Amino acid sequence: MKDTDSIVEIASPRGVVAAIIPSTNPTSTAIFKIIIAIKSRNTIVLSPHPSAAGCISETARVMRDEAVKLGLPGDAIICLTTTTIEGTEALMKHKKTAVILATGGTGLVRAAYSSGKPAFGVGPGNVPVFIERSANIEKAVSDILTSTCFDNGTICASEQSVVVDSPIADQVREQFRLQGGHFLSGSEADAVAKVLLTPQRTLNPGIVGKSAAFIADLAGVSIPAGTRCLLADCGGVGRDYPWSIEKLSPTLAFFVADGVENGANRCQEILQFGGMGHTAGMHTQDRASAIRYGEQMPAARVIINSPTTHGAIGFSTDLPPSMTLGCGSWGGNVTSDNISPHHLMDIKRVAFETKPVNVQKSAQNVRTPALATQKRASREDIAAIVDGFLKQKLAEAPEPPEIVSTAKVETIVHEITPENAVQNRCP
Repeated sequence: MKDTDSIVEIASPRGVVAAIIPSTNPTSTAIFKIIIAIKSRNTIVLSPHPSAAGCISETARVMRDEAVKLGLPGDAIICLTTTTIEGTEALMKHKKTAVILATGGTGLVRAAYSSGKPAFGVGPGNVPVFIERSANIEKAVSDILTSTCFDNGTICASEQSVVVDSPIADQVREQFRLQGGHFLSGSEADAVAKVLLTPQRTLNPGIVGKSAAFIADLAGVSIPAGTRCLLADCGGVGRDYPWSIEKLSPTLAFFVADGVENGANRCQEILQFGGMGHTAGMHTQDRASAIRYGEQMPAARVIINSPTTHGAIGFSTDLPPSMTLGCGSWGGNVTSDNISPHHLMDIKRVAFETKPVNVQKSAQNVRTPALATQKRASREDIAAIVDGFLKQKLAEAPEPPEIVSTAKVETIVHEITPENAVQNRCP
C-alpha cells in the first residue's frame, strides 16, 4: 500500500495466472513467471511446451516444494502434466483464470489475446546490432559473442545479425576471428542455411540452443576447434536469405553498411522481417547517434554498448529485471514493458478531494438586495442620472440627434418620482 496525503494506493492480486512456457529457455522462463506471480500474491498454473514438458514440470516441483516449506499453500504453483493445444486453450479461457502470461510463437500469443482474458503476450526476437565506426571494436565484439553464445543463443533478446559500419568492417572481422568467431565461405554458409530452416522455410527446432560445432557437423561443414559462433555474409533480408531470420543459436548474419543512416535502415529491415517491437542494439561512442538510432528502431528495448541478452533483461542496464519482454503494438502486444509483479496486480486508489467543486458561503458573506432599505434618491441625484444618460446617448449617436431643450429636461425630471428612480436608475 502506498499512502500520500491525497491518494492511497492499495494493491490487489489478480487471481489465477495462466503461464504459457516455451521450449526456448523453458526453465528460466518458468522460474521467473512463478516468482512474479507468487510475489504479487497470485496462484499460477503453468502450461509447458510439449518438447520441454519434463524440465518445466520438474522446475515447478522444485520451486513448489521449497515454497511450501516457507508457508506457501501447495496448490499455489501448479503445472499441467499433459500438454495439448486444447488443454492450453481451456486453461486460458477458464472462468477462474484472471490473466495470461504467454511466451511463445505468434499463433499462441494471438490465441491468448483472443481468449477473452487480459493477456500479456511476448513476441519473437530477431535482434540486430549495429557497430558504428566510433565504437570500441574489441569490446563490441566481446559483448556480442558473450550475448549470442549465452545458453547457445536461446534468449530471444540475443543478437541474430551484426551490421557493421564499412570503415571498420575489416577490424570487426578480425576481432571476431580472434575471439572465437568463424566466418563461413559462401558454399559453407549455404550448407548451414539448409539446416537452419525447415522445408517450409521456418526455423528448424533441431538446431535451437545447439552449439556451433553441432550445427556445423549437422551441415557437414568442418570448423576450427574452439569455435564459439558461426558467421556468414548475408546479401539481404527476407525469406530468400535464411541467415536473416531469428536463429536462436550461436549463428550470426553479417552485413556491412556505410554510415549510421544506412546501418539503421538495415537494422530496421531486420526487425520488420521477424522481430518487431523486441530488441535492437548499437555500439557507439556518439550519444546523439545512439538516440537517433533508438528513435528509428521499432523496438521496445534499444541496448547501447552492452550485450543485448543481458541488457534487455535488466542485468547490465537499469531496465526492470525480467525474463518476459513485451513488444508493444509493433509486435501485437498489449505492453512494451519488461513484465514484472506490478503487471499482475490491480491497483485501487482511494482519492481525497484536493480541488473543491462546491465552495460553501458563510452567512455573514451573503448579501441580499433589499430595495426598501436603500437610500432614497434626491431630485439632484435624479437630474444627474438623466444628464449622464443623455450625454452617453449623444456620444453614441451616429448623427447629430435632436437638440433637447432645457424645458424638456425639466419636464422629464418632474415626471420621475424618487420611488421609480430607484427602480430604474442606471448602474
